[in-house]
Amino acid sequence: MNDVEIQQLRAFLSVAQTKNFTKSAELMFISQSTVTMRIKALEQALGKRLFERDNRQVLLTPAGKEFLDYARRIIDLVEEGSRKVNVEETYEDSLVVGSLHSLWNYLLFPIMKEFQGKHPRTALRFITGHSWDIVQQILDGVIDFGIVLIPPTLSEIEVLPFKKEEIRLVSNIHSGFTEEIDLTNINDLPYIHMDWGPNYSRWFEENIGKHTFSLMVDHASLYVQYLQSGDYIGLLPSVIADTFIQRGELKSLSFRSKTKPPIIQSYIIYPKRKLDLIKKLLEHMLQA
Repeated sequence: MNDVEIQQLRAFLSVAQTKNFTKSAELMFISQSTVTMRIKALEQALGKRLFERDNRQVLLTPAGKEFLDYARRIIDLVEEGSRKVNVEETYEDSLVVGSLHSLWNYLLFPIMKEFQGKHPRTALRFITGHSWDIVQQILDGVIDFGIVLIPPTLSEIEVLPFKKEEIRLVSNIHSGFTEEIDLTNINDLPYIHMDWGPNYSRWFEENIGKHTFSLMVDHASLYVQYLQSGDYIGLLPSVIADTFIQRGELKSLSFRSKTKPPIIQSYIIYPKRKLDLIKKLLEHMLQA
């Protein structure tokens, strides 16, 4: 196999996204012939066709689909390496921290802000993703330190319990709900659904069953906005619920279920080989 160049990978990723050589050329500020040349060179280096193209469309071949994730990860690594090299001229340390959107918004922001105040010579970069995204980017070397809800079972990654959160049923403060709510009847209520991890999903299915609800959300802030804006009810981890209850923007509702709701456990994860690099942050997090 011939050498693969970074610019070839960038051209490949752009065409895979736009499905148009002309559009990719415009976005990359190069000529269409240059994009075509880079794609051909990459295909020759790999010994596989990456795109099927005709006069109307450009589609990834099976080989192109297989190669896509690897190309993204290579570019991510190169860009992160470049950032690390450049930041070392100004700061003593550089850390990339990854976590879920819901944890950033309602748990990690004040903790990280305090850490930054104590360690102003440490450059921080924050990445948002699902638990498996964070794990993969730790394996790839992009992320140095992660906080997730689903812990990996990999020998090269250290896993430590972080925070435990209870489940609360909440609604808008002006809602008419006053009596205890039986969750087995949730299908008859204006309930909004969000999945809070595998333990929660198992408990929900065992106690309430499998349902398709009229509104299902995969974004914590959007979930809270719906709960604030209408006569809805929803289940939230206490770290989120208590924030809005204390502000007087949501109210806690009494409820019953067949079995006790699970504790939502978050975990600190990091590559064992980077313990020295993340030690200050780890100590700060465990004291938070």
